[in-house]
Amino acid sequence: GFEHSKLMYMYDKKSIVEKVRESFKNISNGKDIVFIEGCKDIVYGTSVGLDSFSVAKYLDAPMLLILSGTDENIFDDAIRCKEIADAKGVEIIGAILNKVKNKEDWEEINSKKLEDEGIRILGVIPYMKELTTFTAKLVAEQLFAKVIAGEDGIENEIENVFIGAMSVSDAIKNPLFSKPKKLIITSGDRTDMIIASLEENTSCIVLTNNIIPPSRIIEKADENKIPLLLVPWDTYTTAKRVERIKPWISTKEEKKLKIIEEEFGKIDISWIDKL
Repeated sequence: GFEHSKLMYMYDKKSIVEKVRESFKNISNGKDIVFIEGCKDIVYGTSVGLDSFSVAKYLDAPMLLILSGTDENIFDDAIRCKEIADAKGVEIIGAILNKVKNKEDWEEINSKKLEDEGIRILGVIPYMKELTTFTAKLVAEQLFAKVIAGEDGIENEIENVFIGAMSVSDAIKNPLFSKPKKLIITSGDRTDMIIASLEENTSCIVLTNNIIPPSRIIEKADENKIPLLLVPWDTYTTAKRVERIKPWISTKEEKKLKIIEEEFGKIDISWIDKL
């Protein structure tokens, strides 16, 4: 990353270009191929000459687009990227479409539309919910939570999040409460909600306000292998922090790694030999 304010007053454009080329020379020494991750969007860094297209131009490097979102987002982003790349004299190798919810439409219809615009589609990776799950362990780590029970279930997978701020009767009526592999966020003094959650198909319970529930609940959580994670914040703040947790895939998650390997095998990587 970089700070715009420092770069704008410490370096001129010529110095920035030289620094980028010098850094790349050091990094690429002894390497056959170096992939440079782009900025968070297509305009970030433009004011200091460090947007993705400018960096590609400095290094005479071709660009690989990774696009996701709605059909409209993908079309708009792809065509705008092509326009900027053409204006700067940067080659676009092609595009890989990620997290696509209508893979068949893209393969049979939409891909041709982008290829008519001069953007080669190298692969279409479908949205796969199983790759978006995360574990109770990751939640504990990201929240710096104390595991007070159910440690044997710390690798439980989480697919859904439920905020237990209402009455138990209202919670039970909510369809999300009956969904499997869920994380429940509720205050530690809501013994009724915690007990109800322990009886459902729950993966983990985050207890807010630093309130530890009665020992019988801790024993029940241990018995059911449902982790109880203790955090100091209120329920709203905790929910916002959980919302910011991004699932990532570790080397131990063999099931996910196998799925990724299978999908990656369908991507056209013949362009690598031409670099």
